[in-house]
Amino acid sequence: MKAAILYAPYDIRIEDIPRPEAGYGEVLVRIRAVGICGSDVHFYTTGKCSGFVVKEPLILGHECSGEVVDVGDGVDNVKVGDRVAVEPGFPCGRCYYCRIGRYNLCPDVIFYGAPPIHGAFREYSIAKASFVYRIGGGMSFEEAALIEPLAVGMQAVKRSGMESGSIAAVFGCGPVGLLTIQAALVSGAASIIAIDPVDYRAKLAEELGASYIVNPIETDVVDYVRKLTNGMGVDVVFEASGNPKAFNDALKVVRRGGVVVQIGMFGEYITFDPALIIDKEVDIRGVFRYANVYEQAIRLALSGRIKLKPLITHIFPLDRIKEAFDTIIERRGNPVKVIVKP
Repeated sequence: MKAAILYAPYDIRIEDIPRPEAGYGEVLVRIRAVGICGSDVHFYTTGKCSGFVVKEPLILGHECSGEVVDVGDGVDNVKVGDRVAVEPGFPCGRCYYCRIGRYNLCPDVIFYGAPPIHGAFREYSIAKASFVYRIGGGMSFEEAALIEPLAVGMQAVKRSGMESGSIAAVFGCGPVGLLTIQAALVSGAASIIAIDPVDYRAKLAEELGASYIVNPIETDVVDYVRKLTNGMGVDVVFEASGNPKAFNDALKVVRRGGVVVQIGMFGEYITFDPALIIDKEVDIRGVFRYANVYEQAIRLALSGRIKLKPLITHIFPLDRIKEAFDTIIERRGNPVKVIVKP
């Protein structure tokens, strides 16, 4: 089978590798669509991302969907021919975090595309059967690949404890930010302030339900939010950009007693004023992947309450994966979510 293998930064090659076989409790998935995530771009350009370092040739990719083509013994939740979305992290099921339901924190999780685990930029991949979910015929494989970043947005909203009628701000309108906006709205947010310096992404945020859009290069975000909220600030901030200034602005625009949810990964250590956290009694909550939200994400997408298709801007076959990465890096044709089809 064909696979895209990263050997070094910017050195990705299409090669033939053996097709895997499903073992007990596993399924073999014919991968039909894989979204390129920001973490994939970091690995592709630098060979590392948030503590993970590519030391040996690696297959990237974790936002994926496909068709079940074989099942191992002990599998009864899916069958050959089922169209599925794959939750790409397989926890141990035995540790403390797995036992309390926070399996995204499992220290022994096997996660697609996180070194040294091979990911989904290949024609066939093995998945734990309990982490594949049927999508039926109501969404395309390309849309189903976006269930993974949607799950991140839903996890962020869950972590926020946001109440109905809340006012929220979202820093960063890439795919995760755009999906967080939609997840917040279906969870009862009254209005969303979307903040992004890229005009076409901000416009898409507005089309997907954001009440206000702000370009942080042209407008003082802190002043804008304070005026908009009569000096109160927003109830919840979702920081999805990984930009140090955005985090500092988040601490300033959140109301006293509010919540800042940090989704974006920072590329380096950052500085901020702890007094803002203490004086305002702000809760800062991190988001690491997701747990127990995939099925809800699929149902919301199938219902039409969350829209995935508008985010898909480019589709490439596997043998043009380098062009797919370069499209994101060079922002060719206003990319939002770029899909690769093995």
